[in-house]
Amino acid sequence: MDASPPGFWARFDRAVEMFLYYASAMLLLAIATLVIGIVVTRYFFAQSPIWGEDVPRILFIWMTYLGIAVATKRGQNLRVTFILEKVPPRPRLALELIMHAIVIAMIATIAWHSWPVLQLTWGMRQFSTGWTMAVSFIPFTLAAVLMIVYTLQLMRQSVRDYQAGLYQAGQTGGGH
Repeated sequence: MDASPPGFWARFDRAVEMFLYYASAMLLLAIATLVIGIVVTRYFFAQSPIWGEDVPRILFIWMTYLGIAVATKRGQNLRVTFILEKVPPRPRLALELIMHAIVIAMIATIAWHSWPVLQLTWGMRQFSTGWTMAVSFIPFTLAAVLMIVYTLQLMRQSVRDYQAGLYQAGQTGGGH
């Protein structure tokens, strides 16, 4: 086993993953705190902030899409492998790579079509917060780009697993 420390890109990649992970966790805590505060102000003081619905919704969108990126990085997105596990190693690698390529094509389509939405909403402002309307759509594009990068990494890991002979019956392979 190689005892050398990971290179710059490996450390950077890990730092980004941990940032996304903890940012998602902090957003969840912020959402819970805000919702509790909003409920308290609404029911005990008969008044709630004007941004009481918009901010938690926006934070939820950010939390969700940052979490999706982390799940993609870790190969933890939902997938059915019971058939894939029965396929011999070489065709299995081909199927894994084809599935990853299809996922990349779908994600790239989302990214491509989210860009005009960002451009359209960038100059618009939310009444309740004054924030740009694009703040609700940035996570789609950001997560799509991250998911493409992470899916490419999963493809590379699938090839490495195949080359290392890790594709055996009962294993999911591909870094999953």
